[in-house]
Amino acid sequence: MKKGKITLLGIIVTLFVVTFLFINNTSTKGETSGVHLSPKIQVENEKKLKEIEEFSTLLFQEDGFSEQVSNNLKEKGYAGQILLAIYSKDDIRVKYILENKDAAESVQKEVKSIFFESIENHNLDSNSFTLKVGDSDDGPDW
Repeated sequence: MKKGKITLLGIIVTLFVVTFLFINNTSTKGETSGVHLSPKIQVENEKKLKEIEEFSTLLFQEDGFSEQVSNNLKEKGYAGQILLAIYSKDDIRVKYILENKDAAESVQKEVKSIFFESIENHNLDSNSFTLKVGDSDDGPDW
């Protein structure tokens, strides 16, 4: 397995675990800071978790969206890491951190073009994605 795929897999697993622990904690205990959550809220939390899991599977399946984006960027000479935060299927925040180039405006435009072309190829809603492109010195400022 390549270093980039291992890093991406680590990020995905971390997001799943954090999301699962947060939602599982509030839904199984039914309490947050001493406030009892109604069954309706618990059901809604479980529904959101399932939605995020299904959508994450779609994004990261073999030869899927994430792999296509990475391959297309590599073909154009861009090396980097993709950081991803999935809050819902309508709120996905992506940060592409360039490792081999400065994040000049022209580079950002090309990376965004490649990214959103892949979104269209997978029939995903481009309005659901927020993409930021930065240098290796930048963190995930979402």
